[in-house]
Amino acid sequence: MARPLARRLLPVPLLLLTAITAVWLAAILRERGAVMPPEERRIATPLGTVAADIRGPAHGTPVLIVPGTAGWSGLWREVSAHLAGRGYRVIAIDLPPFGFSEHDREARYGRVSQAKRLAAVLDAAAHGPAIVIAHSFGAGAAAELALRRPDLVGRFVMVDGALGALDPVGSSRIRALDTMGLAQPLVAATLTNPHALAPLVRTMVAREDAADRWRETLRLPMRRRETTAAYAAWLPHLFAVDAAERSRYSADLRTMRPPVRLIWGEADSVTPIDQGERLSALFGAPLIRLPGLGHIPHIEDRDAFLTALTEALS
Repeated sequence: MARPLARRLLPVPLLLLTAITAVWLAAILRERGAVMPPEERRIATPLGTVAADIRGPAHGTPVLIVPGTAGWSGLWREVSAHLAGRGYRVIAIDLPPFGFSEHDREARYGRVSQAKRLAAVLDAAAHGPAIVIAHSFGAGAAAELALRRPDLVGRFVMVDGALGALDPVGSSRIRALDTMGLAQPLVAATLTNPHALAPLVRTMVAREDAADRWRETLRLPMRRRETTAAYAAWLPHLFAVDAAERSRYSADLRTMRPPVRLIWGEADSVTPIDQGERLSALFGAPLIRLPGLGHIPHIEDRDAFLTALTEALS
């Protein structure tokens, strides 16, 4: 009885290994290189170069845009163009490892390291404190920057921010995916897989047609070499909790000096509106609601988002 069962189960590991190999091979074939768009430039930081789309008058009030997971400056080009047209000096970055920024061989993608990158970008490209607009996962790095270098932040606008659970007990580093060798296959099958990416993005938005319109823009930097490996190195930081990150603690967030404004899609299923309400109470900050919009409001309804952004900046 045991032997027939063993014979039936024997192909399972082989099939799994074959599937993992196929996923990896597909990623290698996809990631043959992508040219950085001409509107982007590279800014040197102590933790590697950061790609940025800089536009608007040189001495306009600086605005730093920090995209979320898998986002990059290209997804913010309409917002950047609007702000530049109003006289702001817009610095829309690609937060590593995403977009066209340098992949960090040491995988320094925690909030403290990302805040150091943001500070170096502002030191190099801004004149005076900046308005920081941060979306989703990018809000953690931006909040860390505002707490550690308040001299660089004049106002903090959080868009559907993903700060995670606050007030953790101790430190936690999730490395199981790396240890088991699952991080790269998981990323190759989802985040960097063009066939899975569109359905994944549709789950984050309330207006699915918007996801389709921006699909090619989202995919462009994912054709860079070693994208899957870089995303896999970043993945543990999505779940990691580091006790050194001040943006993890309610008491620290309450002391944030730059004024905070919150913009939130009421139909957000990734970071639901009740998270925005809690942060609004924590910061004592206005919460601007966007009815009928999900987690990525700036691509779902540009005009509604720009109206909310104008209110947040006024």
